[in-house]
Amino acid sequence: MWFILTILIFIVTIGVTIGGLLVAPKEQVRPVQLVLLTVCFTFLCYLGMITGMFLTGWISLWLLDYLVAVVALLFIVASMRRFHPTLGFFHPEDRIVVSLLALLFFLMGVEWGLIELRTFFTLFVSALFAAALILGVFIQIQIRQILWRYSYIAFTPLVWLLFVTVMKLL
Repeated sequence: MWFILTILIFIVTIGVTIGGLLVAPKEQVRPVQLVLLTVCFTFLCYLGMITGMFLTGWISLWLLDYLVAVVALLFIVASMRRFHPTLGFFHPEDRIVVSLLALLFFLMGVEWGLIELRTFFTLFVSALFAAALILGVFIQIQIRQILWRYSYIAFTPLVWLLFVTVMKLL
């Protein structure tokens, strides 16, 4: 039960973080971006879940948990290094941040496949992820309106993810 709760907290944090990072560019967030991210999350996690079903005896769950945390930390570092003040965190020329995010989604799905969580869990978590994306956009817009003078405020979602990733390692 504790393991599933940490997975759900991590998914909500990933959703809130990505939603917050989408607010960083000068353009407004479009609903198509949120739908596309949710579809990519669902597809990659489902693909990872199917892969994890076949890796049951080959890989340790704790090793995969640490691998997810390391990829999340690499995502944080890559996002901080590749941030552009006008284009934000996900700009068209940068493939590294998007690739790390896709790898993170896939590894999360593999983790679910190893602990035998199936299709209904993936669909439930995808709805939870979509709600967390919307919540992250809302929270970051509110923070940006209050602290509009500070340029480093765009990095606050990464602090949330860093905190939860370190908690996942413990």
